[in-house]
Amino acid sequence: MKAYFYLAIALLAAGCSQTEKQYVARVKLQKLSEADLYNSEMVYDVIFDAQELKADSLRNQSRQLFLKGIDLYKNKKDAAGAVKLFKQSILLFPDAKTYYELGNALLDIKGGRESLKEADQAFDVALYLNFKPASMLYYKTAVVKSLLMRSDPDMGVYSVVNKLSDAFQSGFSDTAALMKDEAFSNVIHTPEFGEMMLNLKTKEVKQDEGSLFALFKNSFQEYKQPFAITFDDLDKNKRQSISYDFAQFVPEMQNVSFGRDVSHDFFYVGKIAETPEYTAVIYSSISFWEQDMQPVNTKLVTYDKNGKIIASKLFAGQFSAEKVKTGRISNNEIVLQDYRRIWKSPIDEVSFADNEVLKYELVATATFKLSDAGQIVEVSVPANYSDSVVFAKK
Repeated sequence: MKAYFYLAIALLAAGCSQTEKQYVARVKLQKLSEADLYNSEMVYDVIFDAQELKADSLRNQSRQLFLKGIDLYKNKKDAAGAVKLFKQSILLFPDAKTYYELGNALLDIKGGRESLKEADQAFDVALYLNFKPASMLYYKTAVVKSLLMRSDPDMGVYSVVNKLSDAFQSGFSDTAALMKDEAFSNVIHTPEFGEMMLNLKTKEVKQDEGSLFALFKNSFQEYKQPFAITFDDLDKNKRQSISYDFAQFVPEMQNVSFGRDVSHDFFYVGKIAETPEYTAVIYSSISFWEQDMQPVNTKLVTYDKNGKIIASKLFAGQFSAEKVKTGRISNNEIVLQDYRRIWKSPIDEVSFADNEVLKYELVATATFKLSDAGQIVEVSVPANYSDSVVFAKK
């Protein structure tokens, strides 16, 4: 790593006595410069150093800028404005999803070859940072290269076909959408494209109506039951961020207003069950507007084989400094518990950094069952249990 260290030095006194002074090594967090915006190794170094130092404040500020950029891009259709905010977000704290959306916005501004080349660079960094799903990255890179090829006759069609092939090998299978994509109108009638499609057919890569859902569910890390989210897990936000390509499977993504009051992003937690009838996953939404004790809502959601939601349940969360919920699923039995977090000192008088948690006071325990059809069925739910972020009063 290229971080700077102030090394501890032992000072030896003269004569018979020896005195040693102890110094604590301090690591100075390096910041990404505009010149290194697309330097993958430098970007990785910055992320590594930030994680070592637990630079949560920078990460939160970066996410706020990212969400403002998403608001401009998705809601206000201002791709050029979004590009500026995505870059500001990256310079504060780089993230694979931000690079991916930066590449998309650069594609959409239709700024000619320079914008296309920059989009290509952004997608390359996102891939280096292990963005999921990789298939969408390969597909978008193929789009860039196909558009670049139109103004560069020397650019071979294989540069496009190879990326499309990578996309298919990584899980992409929507050949109908591919054939309709105007970006590939100069490619789909070439012998090279035909050869690729023939190879895919030979390998029995078939189009699947639920192909996007397959990419979504396979992006989750698979966990065996029992699986639990405990007090220590509630505010962890270092998981992989969910791509907006999957918004149709995460209803909150489509309903979020990215204003001052609501600034949420969404993160994979895990896939905890998959049968021929349903798939059960857990994901979190995190508010990055709050600087301390960020609100975290974690949901258990079940889908049918085509990606339609069967059932959902608030599984765990940190709703305020005092109100938290934990969840556990074992052998498809779901146990959810509401707690009040009791602090040593009043939180409006002492900062969280200088405060400490004395205990977690149990408010209520509810039990549910995940049925063979993917329904979440009540087993035992007391009157004082809260199925929302608001708890019953004492």
